[in-house]
Amino acid sequence: MGLIEFLSDLFGLLGNIQPYEKPRRVFTRGFVAFCVLVAVFELIALNQFYGARG
Repeated sequence: MGLIEFLSDLFGLLGNIQPYEKPRRVFTRGFVAFCVLVAVFELIALNQFYGARG
């Protein structure tokens, strides 16, 4: 009896799953531009701190 109840509950839960929806875009153009700007700033800062002094 336990197995039948388990399978019944499992199929009941599977029937209540929401249908697939297209996910929203994660990497928008503004977010990518911000990441590039931060990366460039970090490279400039690191070059000032650890760059070759000549």
